[in-house]
Amino acid sequence: MTTQPSSPTIAVYGATGHTGRYLLAELRRRALTPILVGRNADRLHAAAAAADLPDAEIRIADLTDHTALVAAFTGADAVVSSLSAYVRNGEPVLAAAIAAGAHYTDISGEQLFLKKVFDDYAAAAETAGVTAIPGVTDNNVPGDLLAHLTARRVSGPAELVMSHLSKSGGNGSKGSAKTVFASLDWFRSGGWHFADGELRTGPAGHPQMTFPGDTAPTAVGKFPQPPVLTVPRHTEVASVEGVLAKDILDTLSSFTTELIEQIPDAPSSDLRYEVIVDAHGDGRVVRGVVEGVDSYRDSALLAVEVATRLAAGTTKPGALAVAEAFDPTEFLDSLARFGITWRIEES
Repeated sequence: MTTQPSSPTIAVYGATGHTGRYLLAELRRRALTPILVGRNADRLHAAAAAADLPDAEIRIADLTDHTALVAAFTGADAVVSSLSAYVRNGEPVLAAAIAAGAHYTDISGEQLFLKKVFDDYAAAAETAGVTAIPGVTDNNVPGDLLAHLTARRVSGPAELVMSHLSKSGGNGSKGSAKTVFASLDWFRSGGWHFADGELRTGPAGHPQMTFPGDTAPTAVGKFPQPPVLTVPRHTEVASVEGVLAKDILDTLSSFTTELIEQIPDAPSSDLRYEVIVDAHGDGRVVRGVVEGVDSYRDSALLAVEVATRLAAGTTKPGALAVAEAFDPTEFLDSLARFGITWRIEES
């Protein structure tokens, strides 16, 4: 697609969940009438009514029915996929969006799914003339953009270390827990880091990190951050590693089916966070920090922002990282209207 519609049409798959409600609220704020796609007409109508979107079109399609999904996305300028466990559920929406000629974005946070998008669907998206930007979350978008900016402030290829820090200590949703559980062994292993020009498993090199406002370092462990895959696409780096506070990693590693069923569907009400990217090079560290308001709200806002930008038809076709598609400084600056701020600190 190469032209900007006067009012872009955004299709949403997964509009009935917690993040879906934020997606619909943002679409309504922008005066956009979405297409809601899913399996259950009653739930979709209820979601539209709750969001005060009486004119939203409802289209029914199951994840197992490719033909119905393609039909549901036909006529949309962009598709937003809002699911849990993309490693299990994500491909059908992606494949159908491309087949329907619609741009695509999602709220995935799984390294394994992002790799599949770039390895298996980039050529199909390019052939179809559409752009797919996976992994648009409160963590991944800031991580990718900050990495692009901080790495260029040190001499030579930078060593990048990135983390996501909850400032409130709030709990995530049941859907998020299911996402972790679907790839539990991968999360426990720490997933990939990037070094010596390739993705690698096994131990990496940063056992501690001093978070903003702290004077003492916190014990951290390797965590499968999706920007590990995206950053090397646009930035020359020596290494990229994701880490998370050790106590949070221990909690994630303890997930069981029984424990997940006890987690509330909705997350805590206070979900303030920081995304931190440290670029190590020439004997110093340049730190980038994004401060956000609510992890789920912000992921939804970012997905709508990306979808509406894609609908403009100005990005090159294929599968892209955020920093490949948009100017990092301009994009980060544009988030101030949502209360999402950023800064770079040099030492």
